[in-house]
Amino acid sequence: MISNNTTPGRVHLIGICGTAMAALACMLQQRGWLVSGSDMGNYPPMNAVLAQHHIGIMAGYQAERITPDLQLVVVGNVAARENPEVQQALSLGLNCRSLPEILWSEFLQEASVRVVAAGTHGKTTTASLAAWVLQAAGLEPSFLIGGLVNNFSANFQLGSGSLFVLEGDEYNAAFFDRRAKFHHYHPSHLLLTGLEMDHVDIFNDIGEIEAEFQQLISGMPTDGIIIAAADSQCLARLLQDSPCPVVTYGSVVSADYQLVGFEPGETGSRLTIQGNDNRSFTLSTATIGRHNAENVMAVYLLARQLGVAREMIEKALTSFSGVKRRQEIIARSAQSIYISDFAHHPTAIDKTLQALAEHYPQRKLFAVFEPRTATSRQALFQDELAAAFGAADEVIIAPVYRGETIGEDQRLDTAQLAADISARGIPAVAAANVEDIFARITSRSNELQLVVIMSTGDFGGLFDRIQEL
Repeated sequence: MISNNTTPGRVHLIGICGTAMAALACMLQQRGWLVSGSDMGNYPPMNAVLAQHHIGIMAGYQAERITPDLQLVVVGNVAARENPEVQQALSLGLNCRSLPEILWSEFLQEASVRVVAAGTHGKTTTASLAAWVLQAAGLEPSFLIGGLVNNFSANFQLGSGSLFVLEGDEYNAAFFDRRAKFHHYHPSHLLLTGLEMDHVDIFNDIGEIEAEFQQLISGMPTDGIIIAAADSQCLARLLQDSPCPVVTYGSVVSADYQLVGFEPGETGSRLTIQGNDNRSFTLSTATIGRHNAENVMAVYLLARQLGVAREMIEKALTSFSGVKRRQEIIARSAQSIYISDFAHHPTAIDKTLQALAEHYPQRKLFAVFEPRTATSRQALFQDELAAAFGAADEVIIAPVYRGETIGEDQRLDTAQLAADISARGIPAVAAANVEDIFARITSRSNELQLVVIMSTGDFGGLFDRIQEL
């Protein structure tokens, strides 16, 4: 197990129910720390993970919980300086650190191989695939991923080796550390899945995002390696100044490893890949969709770099059981299949729907979308979203999550979005509420349909109700 020389004491995590924060809490507990934490709610799915590790969640934020005997306070990026627990920690002069700072000091700096998956899309699935392939190969990696990996009991693991796999987020670390989280991780192996505009709550334009990735790339060690999506023009430009070797993958002819064949099936895919030596080989995988085929290619190249045999990689790929909320079948009722997905960006929606249409051609594809992220709630992608649903047969747009907090001139217009989708020949409606959506998607359960429900949250309890069908 990766270890360091810090003597564990009491630690309190502010915002403990976040996906990564909860994982960090459990990892620190496994190291011998006495863990406490608070959050505004008892949020699933990480509340269940914390309960499994007997870590309680204190409701709300109260200054009196922060006492002088705390050796460490981890401040999640949901906590502002005005948070009463943050204020108390600062007034007491306690050791306040961000999540990525603690990951580095307590775990990562001792790892000789640090694999970071970063990019606008696909980093959770790519990191999960990498962790599973390396685990199946007997390398016993440590990992922390922003989604619950079905092959493991949680989204983290402290392995026995010196290899760590991380999902690298471009979101800022904390109110006192506005850099992207991934700058703290110092990867030796960097997987870059692509780059687009996102996170409009912290980035003003694509140039600001590119600057973060440029810094990440320029900080790579000369003996490291970058495995990057060849289809991304932004990345291609940034990678010109890479201090270390770069290997590219994708569908374009310029890729070092090109996807030249793709055979979809209901339970997986078969890929044909041509290497830079012009030799071709095939890979079978349990993932679906051409976008996931590229994620598979990235992980294949990583595993080969780390000495894993091709046969072992393929065996792991075919036994990969996915990530919660990523094209996950959550219910079957009569003739209908219901799928949960995290897609929220126009590109992710488009690729997800294309994948499902290709893998389930005999089913009517019914897409349900809740604009919930900072980016999707705003009108930035009003036109792009209308085009993103092209593979669907019918669409329901939910009300903008907490739409009242956004000015009407800046808020996504769901009625207009539905009208624009309908104008493209795809029936679409802007639903009034979750009750309306539930009634619409369950009233035709006897039809041969595939209902994909896309949201980054609990969708007002819709997922729970679907799972009870």
